[in-house]
Amino acid sequence: MEHFSNPFGRAELASVSALENQAFFEGLSLRAKAHRFFSHPFFSKLEGGAPSRTVASFILTSFYQVVAPFTGLLCSLAGRAPSLRARFALMDNIYEEMGCGRLADAHPNLYLKMLSSVGISQHSAENMATLPAIGRLNQHLRSVVDHADFAVACAVLASAEATIAPSFPVLSAIAQQAFADVDTMFFDRHGSRDDGHAGDASMLFAVSAHVTDFAAAETEVMIDLDLRCELNDAWLAACSGRHETQRAGGFG
Repeated sequence: MEHFSNPFGRAELASVSALENQAFFEGLSLRAKAHRFFSHPFFSKLEGGAPSRTVASFILTSFYQVVAPFTGLLCSLAGRAPSLRARFALMDNIYEEMGCGRLADAHPNLYLKMLSSVGISQHSAENMATLPAIGRLNQHLRSVVDHADFAVACAVLASAEATIAPSFPVLSAIAQQAFADVDTMFFDRHGSRDDGHAGDASMLFAVSAHVTDFAAAETEVMIDLDLRCELNDAWLAACSGRHETQRAGGFG
């Protein structure tokens, strides 16, 4: 945990059930790393040259649709926490996402600041037609957070945090290569701390899961990665000129 003290003691983290749950989750993480998402060709697309400003604007603006609802999803998950200590542990992540008490630094606001620095208004970002892949991704996350067992939702949260490491450096590079004066603070605020958030979520899985949650956790994590692959497919198509960015986002 980055900002708050860990509410769980060594004895709880070393219990038989916690160790069993942690062992399962470590295996799930290894299986997830073999998913196509982590070797997706979008991540190496820049080796063939930076996308145009129109395509970069399309990619960056569409990703706001992923960033914007995330704080709400975290708050909803905290509301379903089975104990005060579990909620306290989640608050560490929420506190960071909310700008550590500074509204201007809340991550959706930092992202809008980044978009503004390259000439994309908040109105444009909020009114861009939702990409089908993003609609499905957010719908799946909302369904998991609202209806799945708390431990299963924590597994998906941990997996989602683990996708930041391969994704954000590419998005940041796209922004910087297309726009010389882009504000990169949003991307600068992510990195090793996201590995920490993934670790916190996996810890919550360890202390709250039951063996009966294992199959659902595996299924939901893989669905989340499938949907993130669909988004990468759409972005790769845009880079290759096979996606109608004007129709989808109003760019041109």
